[in-house]
Amino acid sequence: MKAAVVYEAGRPPAYRDFADPQPADGEELVEMLAAGLHNVARMQASGQHYAAHGQLPMIPGIDGVARRADGSLIYCGVLRLPYGTFARRAVVSSFALPVPASADPAVVAASLNPAGSGWIALAVRAELQPGQTVAVLGATGAAGRTALQAARLLGAGRVIAIGRSASALEQISDRADQTVRISDDPDWVAHIDGPVDIVLDYLWGQPAEALLPALGGRNTETRLTWVQIGSMAGQTIGLAADLLRRSNLQLIGSGIGSASMRDMAEQLPAVIDHVAAGRIQVEPVVRRLADVEAAWDESVPTGSRMVFVP
Repeated sequence: MKAAVVYEAGRPPAYRDFADPQPADGEELVEMLAAGLHNVARMQASGQHYAAHGQLPMIPGIDGVARRADGSLIYCGVLRLPYGTFARRAVVSSFALPVPASADPAVVAASLNPAGSGWIALAVRAELQPGQTVAVLGATGAAGRTALQAARLLGAGRVIAIGRSASALEQISDRADQTVRISDDPDWVAHIDGPVDIVLDYLWGQPAEALLPALGGRNTETRLTWVQIGSMAGQTIGLAADLLRRSNLQLIGSGIGSASMRDMAEQLPAVIDHVAAGRIQVEPVVRRLADVEAAWDESVPTGSRMVFVP
């Protein structure tokens, strides 16, 4: 079959022939219709993600929308190595969730990974309660934008969008009660109104280093749950020991390992329904799989996601 194949970590995959996956007991062969180029898929292909397996050659792609032999659509992932979803065909087992026939496979493929990250962080890891205040650090990217929508749908009382781009914050101002711009002025953290119950952190690095003590110092009677999801601004921060002693702070993560496959299988059907209904969506930038090598490093508009189709 034809597939995007990584032969050397750090180089774009090439469109080449690759041996068809062979179904084992309990598995089925499906036709891939669309697969999103998510940040984790890029890092997987480069060998930089903590869950990267290092086996080469390999087909990247962590999830996608496929058609079963009976014509029904599924959202699938967690494929057997060295196979990924950037291919014409895939073998799936238990992680196969129904997708409505009316849904656009490219929209679902673009949306489920980013939307699922915030939804699972809120519903499973932070256990969001109705009426709580949620701040999204890194709200202008695809995942951050869907996290704002997820917070609303899950019952947040107030939603705060935090990002660096003033124009991008303006684009999403209707999704939040407050927008706050990250700037070189250290006082930017003081502009956040009131105590915050949950922070979804897609940035880490310097923005988290500045915001953690600012918000942690406000929460003494109520808990601040900080959920670390992405590290677009850096892999490490400086964290003073006394912040943990003087703040009612819970610092946790959400990702592969901290959220189980059972959690994902239980929560993602609701996300699929919201995506199909247009309540949570990421705009896909569609490219042919045959053009993967040229498109791999192509920039896409803020808040959108590249999707490869056969």
